[in-house]
Amino acid sequence: MLSREQKREQSDQLKDALSDISTLFLLENTGLNVNDVNVLRSEIRNTEGTYKVVKNSVVKLAVEGTDLEVLAPHMTGPKTLAFTDGDAVALAKVLKTFIKNHPELSIQHAYLEGQLLDAKAAAKIANLPSREELLTKLAYLLQSPIRRLAVALNTPIQQLATAMGQIAESKEE
Repeated sequence: MLSREQKREQSDQLKDALSDISTLFLLENTGLNVNDVNVLRSEIRNTEGTYKVVKNSVVKLAVEGTDLEVLAPHMTGPKTLAFTDGDAVALAKVLKTFIKNHPELSIQHAYLEGQLLDAKAAAKIANLPSREELLTKLAYLLQSPIRRLAVALNTPIQQLATAMGQIAESKEE
């Protein structure tokens, strides 16, 4: 058991870690082994996220007085946290893929940009396009009218050059 001082220290560290996040997944873990946890941690780290196994009482202390306090009533039973200040969709996709092969882990809630989501809504995050995909689509949409304008402006010049070339050829003959 942790002493009050140790709990306070851990909760302060967790509070610091959670202070800048945009997304948090509250997961129920009913029996992942250490190897599976390490694999999951590694995969989450690749998305610039963090996976933590922390006592519920420590989490409750850490979220007290913050926007994340809405999670406190849900901190019962074997819970773990996965969070990021980066791409929420990438983290959700890693969790969804991992959970397919490890049913002992499940998403209970998500906290996304100030909103507490239930398990169904949290799982839908993984179906969204990633930030990179959205930026690529946006760049294409912004570039498309410019490309069409360039082609439209270039076409008469090409036609004029072709016509002048044909006239020059006919005069040479």
